[in-house]
Amino acid sequence: MIRRIAAFAAGVLGTYIVAAVASTQMILGEVARLGLPVHFGDRTAATLHDLAGMATAYLPLIAASLLVAFGVATLVLRHIRLPPALGYALAGGTALWALHLIIIATFGMHPLPATRTTLGLALQVGAGLFGGYVFARLAARASRTAP
Repeated sequence: MIRRIAAFAAGVLGTYIVAAVASTQMILGEVARLGLPVHFGDRTAATLHDLAGMATAYLPLIAASLLVAFGVATLVLRHIRLPPALGYALAGGTALWALHLIIIATFGMHPLPATRTTLGLALQVGAGLFGGYVFARLAARASRTAP
């Protein structure tokens, strides 16, 4: 059980890190397209700032979304033959997609400016896919080593 919780935490953190970095880099890419210089040091500092700053709001939303999605995926995977890594990856991607669409529908705004574009939203979904894959791989490893 503890290993499964650790797998969940790793999936959430993996999703969060990829999502936050992608969001930051999308915004800095727009700044650079405006003709302002964005150096590697600027990108690094902004990324670290956003990783710390977004943790209080975005990280809990990701955790809640993935908790629901992985729970549903566990039930679905009992009845549908899919590789667990694919099932949980799809669940993670769907969770991030739904999270953003729900926030947009509820508050009439994008939770992250980067999600105003199709690419930005796709990168957030990709972060969820990654987190779901991480969870599945670590949870499978945990179940193989459990007594």
